Amino acid sequence: MRTVGRIGRGAIGLAIVGAIATALSGCVSMDAADARDDAAETTIASEVVGTWKAEEAGDVAAELTFESGGALSGSDGCNTLTGRWEADDTRIEFDDVAITQKECIGMEPWLGRLDEATLSADTLTIFDDAETQIGTLSRS
Repeated sequence: MRTVGRIGRGAIGLAIVGAIATALSGCVSMDAADARDDAAETTIASEVVGTWKAEEAGDVAAELTFESGGALSGSDGCNTLTGRWEADDTRIEFDDVAITQKECIGMEPWLGRLDEATLSADTLTIFDDAETQIGTLSRS
């Protein structure tokens, strides 16, 4: 009877150790997954954070501000926009973009057509959904 009791307690102890090991291995896997996700966040994502403004004389007021959490805001000098952005290793994609629709005499509201962007040094090139380049912005 004592032998059975000791075996029973030993089995319970092993079960507890196994459960703890499984839980800890799950934590390690989660940490490894987080590390992979962090590694997948490319330099383009960290480099785009900040404010970017148009260089062209006619678009002096056009600007976009990228926040590290993925929020986007901007203005074409007349209309304002908000939305979200996400980057992979080569492109920045814009989602859920909303822009005011004021009539802006003498202005080209090109920022309202943004869909994707690429980054090269300090130049952000903006494309519409037909993948046509519609403008460029420089780091502010």
